[in-house]
Amino acid sequence: MSTLANAMDVLKLIARLRRDITVTDVVTELGLPKSSASRTLSMMASYGFLDRDAATRAYRPGGVIMEASYHFRASRNAASLVEDALDSLVAETRFTGYINVLDGTDTLVIQMRAGAGALQIYTPPGSRAPAYSSAMGRALLARMSDAEVTALLGGRLDQGRGDAPRTRKDLLARLAVIRETGWALSRGEYVTNVAGISAAVFDPATRQAYAFGIALPSELLTDALVERFGTVVRDAAASVGKRVGDPYWLAFGASVP
Repeated sequence: MSTLANAMDVLKLIARLRRDITVTDVVTELGLPKSSASRTLSMMASYGFLDRDAATRAYRPGGVIMEASYHFRASRNAASLVEDALDSLVAETRFTGYINVLDGTDTLVIQMRAGAGALQIYTPPGSRAPAYSSAMGRALLARMSDAEVTALLGGRLDQGRGDAPRTRKDLLARLAVIRETGWALSRGEYVTNVAGISAAVFDPATRQAYAFGIALPSELLTDALVERFGTVVRDAAASVGKRVGDPYWLAFGASVP
């Protein structure tokens, strides 16, 4: 493996562990020989990519990385990155795309991008739906703990249609799947015959979570299409999440190529 590839893996490791790292961490987590780990860290420190704590001898991001990070965050916030990701999703899938946020117990549409295909779904900004009854809402709820979800929604789930969860147990089971897979699916649960595939990103700087994804006619869904677009939406969210330091996506990325 090249020195540059090793350096990339070291920076990803710091982002994932969210702390200073040692030679032992690099050996254990990345499987590098101790000599290679030590050489990589020393070289990165010599070029300003890492700083070394004089007391603990552990490494943290150096001046070069911090300056680049500051420039990135100053020029691109999470909201703009999510909008760019949505534009790419709509262009790739040709289906209408949305960005939603959680507003109380509802999910609220704040952005819409019309698809280019013949079949389009139209739910304008400002539209609301019970959070538990849509892919957007459940993607956002999945970023909360079960206790937080229960406190927010209570036990009544009686506004959904079709395949919407009817009990707290059913909802929490679906949220567990979303946390594992990284994306959410709905099938005509609030808007009849409309399906949704969504994922969520949390911006630690603003404490705001955004769900984004696509809407499409339910009759078009096949297992293969669901898996394909679920992966596409998940990967788009993971890319944004890693850039803004979303802890969920930083950890998720350790197990997803």
